[in-house]
Amino acid sequence: MKVVRLVRGSDFSSLQKLVKFADKGMTTMPKTKEEIAHRIQWSESSQSKKSTKPNQDSYLFVLEDNQRIVGLSAIYTSVSLKKPSVFFKVTSTSIESKSLKFKKNLDVLTLHLCNEPYSELGTLFLKPAFRGKGRGSLLSFSRLIFMAAHSKRFDPTAFVEIRGFQNPQGSSYFWDSFSSSFFDLDFFSADKVSYIDNHFITESIPKFPFIIEHLPKKVQGVLGKPHPNALPAYSLLTKQGFCPNGLIDVLDGGPCLEAHIPSIPLVKSARRLPIQIKRNIKSDHFGFIANPSLQSFAVVKENYEIDRSGQTIYVQEKVANALGLVAGEEAQIH
Repeated sequence: MKVVRLVRGSDFSSLQKLVKFADKGMTTMPKTKEEIAHRIQWSESSQSKKSTKPNQDSYLFVLEDNQRIVGLSAIYTSVSLKKPSVFFKVTSTSIESKSLKFKKNLDVLTLHLCNEPYSELGTLFLKPAFRGKGRGSLLSFSRLIFMAAHSKRFDPTAFVEIRGFQNPQGSSYFWDSFSSSFFDLDFFSADKVSYIDNHFITESIPKFPFIIEHLPKKVQGVLGKPHPNALPAYSLLTKQGFCPNGLIDVLDGGPCLEAHIPSIPLVKSARRLPIQIKRNIKSDHFGFIANPSLQSFAVVKENYEIDRSGQTIYVQEKVANALGLVAGEEAQIH
């Protein structure tokens, strides 16, 4: 059975093996032993804190497939709380000459500072051999289901920075032909630095707008274009109401999506009902079932049955076991 749950300290060795399958472009993935240990500890401390107010917390999720950890995803809260997050923004400006009697509209890239804190969905990774069969949607949407269960822990707005386009050789046209000229770093070093705090970018890039039609054609062609491997995640999120907000990553040119968390369909549809265990259930419902407990949060996508009164859901014993629920406890369905 496939189940997504919050990370535990005992997952350390499994995560060490998993991250080896991520390519260099996955810059938000922990890679060293120290980074893995830090990310686990960060998630556990966020989970156990008494205050529900978002305060630069992280929640790290793992996907288990038949008890093997094959995927990873995360949420980061109150991003830009202490320092603004920095993006490029695609905007329009106009120039006008009264003496020559012409007016022209121009699309430009300008530096944009996000000062309002937001929660970010990130670090979505599935081991290549396990992609497909609903695993990606389960891993991605489990974060929205967690937000529905613990809404006070998150900012009203969610961002997702989609990985920018790279060619089959792993080169980023946006970085190679444009943004690299502002930094004395290679691409992966720059992106590693910007992972938690990218405010240093404001010290490196001129504040004036860049006219898009003057940029190299290769760069123009990939502005806001997702990496081919990120297209499934992009599609899943747009179906949940995430929309491009005109912001793009300063380093790889990838698009940024945004949604108002209370308006996300999976968040709005959440219902809690007590469960009962039944050997044979009518497969009239198939969807996400979660243990909404903060300490034991887990999600599966399985068949379930709702009684005629609409007050109880029936699940098979294997589903209840996967979620860590017993008869009479509440499950969250979507």
